[in-house]
Amino acid sequence: MSEDTEKGAGEPKPLTQVTRQALKTHSGEFELDSITYINFHDRGISDLGCIGECTNLQHLNVSMNDISRLAPLSTLKHLVTLDISANRITQLDALKDADSLHTLNAAGNLISSIDKLACLAKLEHFSNLRLQDKVHQLFNPVCHGASYKKRLLSLMPRLKVLDGEVLSGKGSEVFRICSEIDAALQGTPTSGPIPEMSKPQPWFASDSLRLKDSKAQDAAIDDVTKKFKDVLVDCQRLQEEGQRALDQAKSSSTQHGIEHLKNLDLSM
Repeated sequence: MSEDTEKGAGEPKPLTQVTRQALKTHSGEFELDSITYINFHDRGISDLGCIGECTNLQHLNVSMNDISRLAPLSTLKHLVTLDISANRITQLDALKDADSLHTLNAAGNLISSIDKLACLAKLEHFSNLRLQDKVHQLFNPVCHGASYKKRLLSLMPRLKVLDGEVLSGKGSEVFRICSEIDAALQGTPTSGPIPEMSKPQPWFASDSLRLKDSKAQDAAIDDVTKKFKDVLVDCQRLQEEGQRALDQAKSSSTQHGIEHLKNLDLSM
């Protein structure tokens, strides 16, 4: 049984502080600089400890812990995705040199102003940021400002996705339409007196079924259909690329462990 698991419980042990042994046990790697993926979600961590020694780490999830300082992450130059949601973080300065960082989920922390995010603005590949998650009710104080979104996009014009909203590229128009529909639905009163409803009206005018310009309508429908199919194709491609990357990472990790065990057998 893994030392990283409570006996008979099947649940990971609380860590409090990240140690070399915990990193090796969790990843299955014998050297810290061989680790590329770590998931320490909800482990009671308050101190990231020696995690900075995983110098080739690319994907890190330390969400739902008790972390307040990110200083140990300052050496992780190869980080691509980072999930630090649901912690007690106030500063992101440790990420200022994370040049490979693409995606950051920092929802549910204590980031109080746009100025605290300036360190991310210079990261060339950074394009996906989440500071609030309305589904799980995770927010930062900065999100409550009236001009939050406008000021943030002014600071980081390269952002393509903010709080789950696609800002540019294929899919942004579909997301905008869905957001408008969702906002309209959420605007329906749920308490208080029921407003007086207007008398029922026909769904359409009697002449609305007459096609004034069938060719133009057909062309418009074809264009919308093509764009929607393009979005679906892109989604499928991204899913396949992600799966291939995950399979590659698992295969590489397994092979590395096997080769190391062989070397140990030969040396004994």
